[in-house]
Amino acid sequence: MKRWLPTLTLVAALFASGAAQAQDFRYGWTISDSATDPFVNTGTPNGSVDNQYLWFFCSVAQGVSAADFALVTDPPGAFTVLGFNTSNGFLNAGSASSLLLAVGGCPTGPVLAGNWLVLHNSAGSMCLAPGANPTPVAVDCDPSPAAHECDYIGYDDNGSPCTHFVIGSTLCETTSVDGASWGSIKSLYR
Repeated sequence: MKRWLPTLTLVAALFASGAAQAQDFRYGWTISDSATDPFVNTGTPNGSVDNQYLWFFCSVAQGVSAADFALVTDPPGAFTVLGFNTSNGFLNAGSASSLLLAVGGCPTGPVLAGNWLVLHNSAGSMCLAPGANPTPVAVDCDPSPAAHECDYIGYDDNGSPCTHFVIGSTLCETTSVDGASWGSIKSLYR
């Protein structure tokens, strides 16, 4: 029996470390000039009423149930926000420029969440920013829901939309976690 004890201990340790790893929750959003393509993130001002579309593009691990973020424009007069219209089951309990979104069914994306009706006065940019939380966040569909920092791509008339990626350089990018090599684990039991 003593001969099997190190093997059993190793199996138990590997199982425990795998079960203890935190699940990766990440959510990606875009602001697009298109109701059919979430990646039309550049355009030109038209000097009149225009639509800019908010896309919930992706999630890692599970779908989204809520989100909290604000909309900022630069320079401040480039876009005059007239309203925000939700779609595809999303609801907004916030304002047109400070969204507090909720949605049923835990969508995983891509799905159009809504659109801003704006007066597109001059060249500028639109970007997601912190709402009531310190960063733009989305809420998971876990039985004990939690808020998670979001990836996002904004909109810019000059071709350089704002971006924020929690990991890597694309929306919802995943990375593999290599805690330790098999050799280093075996050396613990010698």
